Amino acid sequence: MKSINISILAVAISASAMAQTNNADSVTYALGEVVVKANPRVTSLKGSALVTRVSGTPLEHAGTANDVLPQIPMVLGSDGNFEVFGKGSPAIYVNGRLLQDNSELAQISSADIKSVEVVTNPGAKYSADTKAVINIALKVPQGDGLSGLIRGQGAVQKYGRNVDQMNLKYRTGGLEVFGNFGYFGGKHEDAATNEMLTRSTVLWDQIMEQRGHAVIHDFYGKLGFSYVINPRHSIGAYYLNGVKKSDARYTAYSNIMADGVHYDDLSVKIREKSSTVPKHHTNLYYNGSVGSMGIDFNMDYMWQKRTSGMANNESSDNYEDQVVSSGTANRSRLFAEKLVVSHPFLKGAIEVGEEYTSSRFATDYVTDASLLKSTASQVEESNIAGFVQMAQRFGQWNIGAGVRYEHVAFSYFENGQARDDMNRTYDNIYPSLSISTMVRNVNMALSYTHRTRRPSYHDLDGNISYINRFTFEGGNPYLKPEKIHNVEMMATWSRFFGKLSYSYIKDPILNTTEPYGDDGEIKLITKENFPKVGRLEAFVGGQFQLGIWQPKVNVGIIRQWLTIDYDGGRKSLDNPIGLVQLQNAIHLPGDIWLNVDLQWMSAGNGESASISSSSYMNAKLYKAFMNNQLSVTLEANDIFNKDIRDFTLYNKDVTIFKASHITNRTFQVTVQYTFNITRDRYKGRGAGTNELERF
Repeated sequence: MKSINISILAVAISASAMAQTNNADSVTYALGEVVVKANPRVTSLKGSALVTRVSGTPLEHAGTANDVLPQIPMVLGSDGNFEVFGKGSPAIYVNGRLLQDNSELAQISSADIKSVEVVTNPGAKYSADTKAVINIALKVPQGDGLSGLIRGQGAVQKYGRNVDQMNLKYRTGGLEVFGNFGYFGGKHEDAATNEMLTRSTVLWDQIMEQRGHAVIHDFYGKLGFSYVINPRHSIGAYYLNGVKKSDARYTAYSNIMADGVHYDDLSVKIREKSSTVPKHHTNLYYNGSVGSMGIDFNMDYMWQKRTSGMANNESSDNYEDQVVSSGTANRSRLFAEKLVVSHPFLKGAIEVGEEYTSSRFATDYVTDASLLKSTASQVEESNIAGFVQMAQRFGQWNIGAGVRYEHVAFSYFENGQARDDMNRTYDNIYPSLSISTMVRNVNMALSYTHRTRRPSYHDLDGNISYINRFTFEGGNPYLKPEKIHNVEMMATWSRFFGKLSYSYIKDPILNTTEPYGDDGEIKLITKENFPKVGRLEAFVGGQFQLGIWQPKVNVGIIRQWLTIDYDGGRKSLDNPIGLVQLQNAIHLPGDIWLNVDLQWMSAGNGESASISSSSYMNAKLYKAFMNNQLSVTLEANDIFNKDIRDFTLYNKDVTIFKASHITNRTFQVTVQYTFNITRDRYKGRGAGTNELERF
């Protein structure tokens, strides 16, 4: 049985705070003989965005951007895999340049970060399916000559893995040439108990114990330049490529029951190999101004191919043995460009822009399974968008409004033939509105957005793949985009931060099942548009300082309203999920930083799943040497091995329960050396952000 590619809501509940530190963060201004001390907030509202200051706070000693982001309000995750509370995966920008590979976050020193901005209701300038935005602002670049960063990280979970990277830059005058090179590799454990209930004329109950591992090798290289022609004009480009290979081997033992009576025992050996090569990606940008008008232009091109092969060797005690082999080749192509023009207007500014993306995703699937056919499918999509966004200030009130128009054309091909019945065109308008103000010492912001979420190309893929002899899996080319209406209120006061948000989602894309084959005994797990989902999110947080100890306490909750067809009836999935976090930064003698973070998340429902509770305790020591050129970090993550979430996935006729048995406890050491360090001048913002994510 292969791993089922099923989307489950990653419930990210995080709340953190702003602070007024009494000592380290105070700023002193000398006015003649008068000395005034102020305690600026670490986290504050900027319009409807939350901005957290890093420079001059303990966060600048965190290590890398990967270490900073989990300490930012509303951000949850680690090692490049981040989510924004209730929104999912964000688009991440560094000095306005879109990150196409989040592994770059490990290359950014926390000492170089000025601030981090989190936008939970992105305005009209972003694609309509942008879930959230994180903007990382770096300090002003300085220095010429050759500079570099060399970083090595070794980790032991059950098996070992390592990350090695080298970034080199040469800067002279306005010209900067850079090259980034890296490798990620290691062995990863897979150990789980899977139980699958399949309801047809017989109730099939399969309990499978799966053990195995995967070996991954991932190389990348990036070359580029930026040139500051003068303070008003700059250009740049880069080219990125790489090779990723994986080899996974699993052994599974299944006990199969039919209507409660023993039916068979299966021993399954699974081998799956995949290769992604090449991974072409290039970006070209121009950033400048003419008079008081700002101009920002980006163009992106991406093409990559991924091939994979899988062999299932099933040995049966009571029936015929079965060997099923399959192979898949995916080819992805994207062209995108985006132009934004800004200009002062009345008591604020106005931005006008356009964006165009053209994408193609093709899949060839070959199998020798008797009930499946080898197929080829292709999805083509173009998106033409225009937008206007304006911000104005009226006394204590800041008002932002925008509107975005998108024309999307979608075409589907099966075995080289156009499927006109699946082609469709969308013309939509997406408004956004935000209002912010200050009442006494409370900053408040209220915002509304209408957005969408288009199905991923995997969700649209009409090819059907083999899971086991009773269950298949496939996408649904007939899926419609989700329509999302979101209203949220945010506030900051003194050391505290809070957020309340409600989302109404029409046509949400969730898992379901349908009969497959002439007799319908086999069930197909697929995707379907459900009528609606309501979701409420709330959390509060506070940050304090007690001498050398700087704790942050966060409490959050998320609840959805969803009812699905299940086992011949209806099932409600509306149990809330709660979160409690305690994050501690302790400044030890010798300028050593100790971080101890604890988190507990309750059981509850997310999308069409029930998720178990989990908790973790992480500890980290960070020390810099040689005027911050050399740093060493020691980490112990999930010390008690409790950060593992089991889940039960409910479909109409199939129930899947998975309990993971992997060793999640991880120990790692990171050594980083920088010389003549200078900061990135590259200002490319990227285009086609969300199309890249859909691939």
